[in-house]
Amino acid sequence: MRLLTIGTLEGQLTAATKIAVDKGASALNAECIDTARAILHSEGADLLMVDIAIDIRDLLWRLETEHIHVPIVACGTRNDARAANAAIEAGAKEYIPLPADAEIIAAILAAVAEETSEGLRRDDGAATRIVGRTVADVERDLILETLRHCLGNRTRAANILGISIRTLRNKLTVYAADGVEVPPPNSGEIRGAA
Repeated sequence: MRLLTIGTLEGQLTAATKIAVDKGASALNAECIDTARAILHSEGADLLMVDIAIDIRDLLWRLETEHIHVPIVACGTRNDARAANAAIEAGAKEYIPLPADAEIIAAILAAVAEETSEGLRRDDGAATRIVGRTVADVERDLILETLRHCLGNRTRAANILGISIRTLRNKLTVYAADGVEVPPPNSGEIRGAA
């Protein structure tokens, strides 16, 4: 398990990192998003523990545009329900108040390790689900699922997919003409093709 902490929280993240290392994790620290991105590109990580003062929504957006998917646990120095909800709504998997005890850190590490191994098993099964389907069908499903994930944001979806916005728009026009439901721009809702 590779842990990357982002921020400082007045030394509280250092204490949490020490607990994680004692539980068998390797750990690195970054004080800002840009340093964290550089570390993720060079070293990788299985879990991010992020200071609640860091903009988690911005962090996730930056990571997604670079096709980096790592679970995030937000951390704060007090038990603040509003901050916890905001962090989870922004995309964090969990919020823990610091200082955290060793059992909480161990449980989070175990949950992430289990989720990672389940994800690998699911990915193996996903390969068999695409066998027998046309490339066009698989491409359409990938594009529409990515667009839903981006709440209809065409530019963001095109960046994630690695295609131009023009190509994405052309494909969406064809899908709508074929009667496929296409998420409208920036809404997250599905509209029927007319």
